[in-house]
Amino acid sequence: MLLALDVGNTHVVVGLMEGREVRRSFRIATRRDNAVGDYAVALSQLLELAEVNRREVEQVIISSVVPPVFNSVQTGVRKVIGKPPMVVGPGIKTGLNIQMDTPSQVGSDRIVVAVAALAEYEPPLTLLDMGTATTIEVVGKGNTYLGGCIIPGVRISMEALTSRTAQLPGIRLDRPRQVIGKNTVDCMRSGIMFGAAAMIDGMLDRVEEVLGTERASRFHSHFSHIEFTPKGGEKCHRTFADDGGFGPDWAPLAAEIARRGWSPTFICESAGTQAEDALEMKKIYQEALAAQE
Repeated sequence: MLLALDVGNTHVVVGLMEGREVRRSFRIATRRDNAVGDYAVALSQLLELAEVNRREVEQVIISSVVPPVFNSVQTGVRKVIGKPPMVVGPGIKTGLNIQMDTPSQVGSDRIVVAVAALAEYEPPLTLLDMGTATTIEVVGKGNTYLGGCIIPGVRISMEALTSRTAQLPGIRLDRPRQVIGKNTVDCMRSGIMFGAAAMIDGMLDRVEEVLGTERASRFHSHFSHIEFTPKGGEKCHRTFADDGGFGPDWAPLAAEIARRGWSPTFICESAGTQAEDALEMKKIYQEALAAQE
């Protein structure tokens, strides 16, 4: 069994894999003040919850974009598993031909996204990852990593808006009721959520202009409804059936993809109902395609 950890700015995502199948996945809040023991205890509890004996873990791999946290996570993993992890970083063989000015400075999160996509799909590919930052990666034929874009994520944009203004309050990132808001909170939600969607549309248009329609139309992305904390941070993944106005809404994105005539691959990351919600996503997308005829 492989234990894979992705240390991000908001969460440490933990996956247990057998072959190509993800057996279980968990999230631990990334805290810069956590000690080695904190991460070791959290990992031990997750393994117990998954009913996995630590001796079953044969290999460990870690990708991190948070240097202050990395050593604590790495040491905690070694204490629990008793094996040194492979670390994604400069010098590791990925099979990518990285055509960047300084390949060693490309974030490991961006590299593993590209490698994972190439394990499933033929290039050229455009990859969209919406985390603390929104990133777009472009991989050409011959597994050539051409580069990409790094954009402030939804949470960062909201925090900047509320912290740099005197009268705008902190808000929950619930689904906007309409584009034109009728009060301050709705105006903020509309601007943040629809603004982020329009930004992605515009960036993909620009990528398409550079690469051509055929190359830009094939991209890989993950999708789920998200519950955010009162401060705008990601709390957990939700399902399509959950009440509470959790977003983002899949239908507008499906309609935009259908309008462009693109053929991307989306991975459903709903909390425990991936198969059911993936079928619902497929149904909505097919309806959007039919509406274009």
